[in-house]
Amino acid sequence: MFWIKLIVLTGLLHVSFAVDSFSLKFDDALLAQRGLGWPHNLQVTKGHEALMKLSKTLDNEQSCHVTTPTGEHFDISSPKNSRFERWGDECSVRVKNVVPSDEGRWRLIASGGNDSLVGWIELLVTEETSSYSAPPIELYDGASDVKVDLSSLDNSYCLVAKPFSESSLVPGHCSVTLDRTTRAVQGNWEVLLGIPGMVSELSMKRHVIVEAEHLDVGYVHDSSTNKLHLYCNILHTMKNITFCRFQRTSQSYGYNVIDGLSDGSHSYYGKGFAWKECGITVEKPTQSDYGTWRCTLGVQMWVGNRIEPQPPMQALISVAPKAASRRKRDTEQGESKAVFVQEDGSLKIICHADVSLVYCWFQHPNGSQFTPLPLTSENQTFWYTGEGMSAGQCGITFNHVRKEDSGTWRCHMGPRGHLGVEMTDEVEVRVTGPLAANRKEIKVSNGETATLYCHTSNGNRPLAYCRFLSPTFMGINIDSSVTEQNAILGRYYFTPGRNLDIGDCSLTISSIEEQDIGEWTCAAVVDDEIVESRDEIRLFVAETFIPRRRAGVIGFSVGLGVLAVIFIGYVVYKRGPSLPLFRRQTNPPASDGFSLRDAFANDASLTGSRSSQSSTESVSVAQSAHSPRT
Repeated sequence: MFWIKLIVLTGLLHVSFAVDSFSLKFDDALLAQRGLGWPHNLQVTKGHEALMKLSKTLDNEQSCHVTTPTGEHFDISSPKNSRFERWGDECSVRVKNVVPSDEGRWRLIASGGNDSLVGWIELLVTEETSSYSAPPIELYDGASDVKVDLSSLDNSYCLVAKPFSESSLVPGHCSVTLDRTTRAVQGNWEVLLGIPGMVSELSMKRHVIVEAEHLDVGYVHDSSTNKLHLYCNILHTMKNITFCRFQRTSQSYGYNVIDGLSDGSHSYYGKGFAWKECGITVEKPTQSDYGTWRCTLGVQMWVGNRIEPQPPMQALISVAPKAASRRKRDTEQGESKAVFVQEDGSLKIICHADVSLVYCWFQHPNGSQFTPLPLTSENQTFWYTGEGMSAGQCGITFNHVRKEDSGTWRCHMGPRGHLGVEMTDEVEVRVTGPLAANRKEIKVSNGETATLYCHTSNGNRPLAYCRFLSPTFMGINIDSSVTEQNAILGRYYFTPGRNLDIGDCSLTISSIEEQDIGEWTCAAVVDDEIVESRDEIRLFVAETFIPRRRAGVIGFSVGLGVLAVIFIGYVVYKRGPSLPLFRRQTNPPASDGFSLRDAFANDASLTGSRSSQSSTESVSVAQSAHSPRT
């Protein structure tokens, strides 16, 4: 309740007396302060209409007077112009086409007999908002609990429609909070704003860009100063750089690049670590400075109320673009680069590229496909292995392998920033026992040098001993102490540069002899194994000599066949069809044409006794040729 106590004081100076006091009771304190005007505060956009009235009706109302903010006074039943008219049954006014001069306090007074009702309304006139434009909203990919402010206008509510999601109604200031920012929220957001003073909602679009943290890499060759600048800058990140390192992939050492530091040939390039820029300048670059570089950045960031180091960031910069590195198949004389793995052991395959990668996947020899994922559970059957896609490494590890996993694996790599055909590489995988022959078959020639090489699978593991068994069953016990100078039998020695301690069992034969051709066996006991492990290697002679012998035999056979055909033809020529090889016709048909018999007869008459003698010899020879052998 709101009470007003009225005290009446009368009389002369210093003399006073009081009469009885009485109280006026109001149900609403706001009503006591502002009267019966409704609405008490009204915001109207210029050009719209304002509707104002008293909240109560006077039963015997005879007049309704309106007083404008400018002091104009009129009865609503006879307004001064067409902009004003009564609104409803109560004492009210409708103001059309509101203009800025209408802003202020409006008073309404309803009168009837001795009764009256009074109210006033505060009118605020605002400019019309027909459109709203704002720059794109940039968000960090992967951020959590992100508040997105969509409008700076004074709105009552908004309806927000994000891409690929249902609309949501937001009361009050137009903003939404994202649990986690992903690229799925990227695009144009449709927003409808409820603006005070406007009946129609304001439609607008807000473009949202989700920027992923990444390294911006590249190089600039300044020909005027003969300097090569390489840069590796972090974009869209909250991280700070702690160190900057560059390394040529062809070398084992790198360069520690610090702002303000130089050795005369290499110096820092960029604005500074504070601007998240890492770069190096190579003065007077040589041919060796072109190729692939690796940049590595140490980073840290705030986590809660502490600064904590984060995993380093890496990328590759190809200064002199070249084709993707592909492992060429080893020649028959070279050492096999296959991956040797023991059955039921773990298999690791790594492919390398000269550029940063976006993705990679592997194809099994049987055609199955595997895309490596991060290791998140101990029950995973395969996972990613390597220094990272940004470093150009595509690797995968399988928990267990079987014999069926042997063969040629193919890795497919998608380079960052380059669309088109994928880069590919091939890796030969051999699932073997603890000890395996590097090459199962070796082509040799007499007198040349050959090496029989066996080594442990699943990496380097020491051997207790190393022995070989020749095709003639001669056993050779050998280690690195047997050199070419003290070779066994003058020809067999341990291959230089290899060692039993790292799992090498290797034999070099200085001069291949006939007795060396055939199946050899290498054997050893591998560390942590009980049973001796073995594998076979076959030495065979080059095929270049065999085709010559075969060609000689075939030529000799063909020659004999040709001679036989010539001989039979000669006999037929001399004796005609009377030979047993042919069937004679008893009554040959008459012919007016040329006859071989006539030719033979004429020839016989011309040659005389010599031809007769030859015919006799031919018949005798032919008969002896067709007579059965005893």
